[in-house]
Amino acid sequence: MQQQLRQAVARATTAGPRQQAALRPVRHAASGGQAAQEVGLGTTVLGVLGLVVGPVALLGLLIWGGPVWATLAALAALAVLVAYLDPFR
Repeated sequence: MQQQLRQAVARATTAGPRQQAALRPVRHAASGGQAAQEVGLGTTVLGVLGLVVGPVALLGLLIWGGPVWATLAALAALAVLVAYLDPFR
């Protein structure tokens, strides 16, 4: 069974684009059937949240001032930095 799958994958690599689309399930089965994991999505969402909250916090700091707005702006900047430095992106 494994040898047949390997032969099918070998044929798929030399096949045309139409045949390659038809043989994708064969390649997936030959590779062990492990699905690719989505990584780094949490920090991306965190970064987008920081990009939304950051300007609001800066506007609040400009208008009203206070440590709450400053802390919120700092946390938003930290969230954007973490998303930017995410090693899984």
